[in-house]
Amino acid sequence: MRPKNYTFLSAIGNLIPLRFRVAFIRRLIWAQITQMDPASFFGILVIISIIIGIAGGVFIFEYTSSIFFSAITLVGLVLLVLVLTESIFTILADKVSSEIEKFLPDMLMLMAANLRAGMVPENSFLATIKPAFGKLNVLLKEAAIEVQGGKDFKTALTEMVDKTNSAFFRSAIKIISDSLRAGGELDLVLENLANNIMQNEALRTSMRAQVRSYSLFIFIASVIAGPLLYGVSSMLIDIMNTIGSTIGTSSASVPTVGLGVFASFSLPHIPANVVFFIALLNVIITTTASSILGGELNDGKALSGLKYVPVYILIGLVVFLGAREFMGSILNSSVISGGPSISSAP
Repeated sequence: MRPKNYTFLSAIGNLIPLRFRVAFIRRLIWAQITQMDPASFFGILVIISIIIGIAGGVFIFEYTSSIFFSAITLVGLVLLVLVLTESIFTILADKVSSEIEKFLPDMLMLMAANLRAGMVPENSFLATIKPAFGKLNVLLKEAAIEVQGGKDFKTALTEMVDKTNSAFFRSAIKIISDSLRAGGELDLVLENLANNIMQNEALRTSMRAQVRSYSLFIFIASVIAGPLLYGVSSMLIDIMNTIGSTIGTSSASVPTVGLGVFASFSLPHIPANVVFFIALLNVIITTTASSILGGELNDGKALSGLKYVPVYILIGLVVFLGAREFMGSILNSSVISGGPSISSAP
C-alpha cells in the first residue's frame, strides 16, 4: 500500500494538465532519469510553483496595491515555474542525445566489424555493449536484456527509438531494421551510416564556427551595449526629474513676463522607481532573448540557450547597475557640486 503522503502528492500533481504530464514523462525517459516517481514529483512541483506565485503576488500587491496585477503575477509565476522545469529537463534530454550521437558511429563500426567476423546480427549487436559508450550503453543494455528475455530482436530495436530524442539514432535504428527485413549486406550499410553521421557532425561543427561571429555580435549588443544604454538613459530621466522638481520649487520667483507660451512650460514627472524597474525588466528580457537566440544559432535548438540565461542576466545587470553608479558618481562629483545631488537607485 502506498504511503498517504505520496497519494496526496499524486492528487496535487493531477492539477497539471495531462498533456503537460505526458510530455514531461517523455522528457524524463529521454534524459534517462528513471529513479524519480513522476506522480510525486508533479505534486511537489505544483506546491513549489504555488508558493512562488503567492510570494510574487504578495510582493506586487505591496508595491502596487492592485489585486488585478497580483493575480496576474501569481498565475504568471506558476506557469513560468512549470515551463522552466520542462525546459530544464528538455535541456538534460538534449545533453543525453548529444552524448548518444557522439558514440553512435563507434558503435555502428563495432557492430559492422562483428558482422564481418561471422556473428549473426543479434550477437553482433549484443557485443557492442561497452561501458565507454556512456548514455548510449544504457540503451544498448536495456535492449539486450529484453532480447535475452525472449523479445524479438527487431521489436527490441524498434522500441529503442522511443527512449531518446536523437534524430541520428532514430534514423540509424530505422535503417538497421529495414536492412534486416530486406536481407542486404548489413555490415556495409552500418559502415556507410557511421561515415555519414561523422560527416554530418563535421558539417555541424563547421556551421557553428561560421555563426560564431553572429553570436558574438548578439552578445555584445544585448548583454553589454543594451544594459549600458538602459543604465545611462534611466539615470538621465532621474536628472530630468531632479531638474523638474527644482524648477517647480523656484517657479514662483521666476518672472514670466515676455515668456509667452513658454511661461507654462514644465518637465513631465516620471517616478524614478518606475523607470528603474522598467529598465531592469527590459534588461532581463533582452538578455534572456539573446541567450535563446544564441542557442538557436549555435546548436539549432532554442532551448539549448537556456543554460546561458543566468550568466547573461548577471552580466547585463552588472553592466546596467554599473552604468547607473558611474553616471551618478560623475553627477555628484565636485565638478558639478553646485547642482542638486542625483541618486542612482530608486
